[in-house]
Amino acid sequence: MKRAVAEMLVLAMLNREDMYAHQISQNLYEGSGNRLNIVPPYMLLYRLMENNYVQDLHKSTAPDGRRRQYYQITEAGRRYLMELIARYNDFIEGVTLLLTEGGGK
Repeated sequence: MKRAVAEMLVLAMLNREDMYAHQISQNLYEGSGNRLNIVPPYMLLYRLMENNYVQDLHKSTAPDGRRRQYYQITEAGRRYLMELIARYNDFIEGVTLLLTEGGGK
């Protein structure tokens, strides 16, 4: 489940805009109120690229001279993201039912 959630969050970030790896990590961390941290997300990005959910884009040079590789979600990645969100919502609903009074009976 943790792997699927990490994929879902990275794809959701890339669905908003093209980003480089450190930017993804930073936005996930800050956007979650400093609760979620995926550092570095390279292995996750490579796995998503192998499945054609993400593609690498242009490289740019940061003001400090470092090269930044940008990543972009693909159409297959958008479909996979919607599937992950649906599965996640089902999971959360099931957990909520079990945790509420009378759930699981």
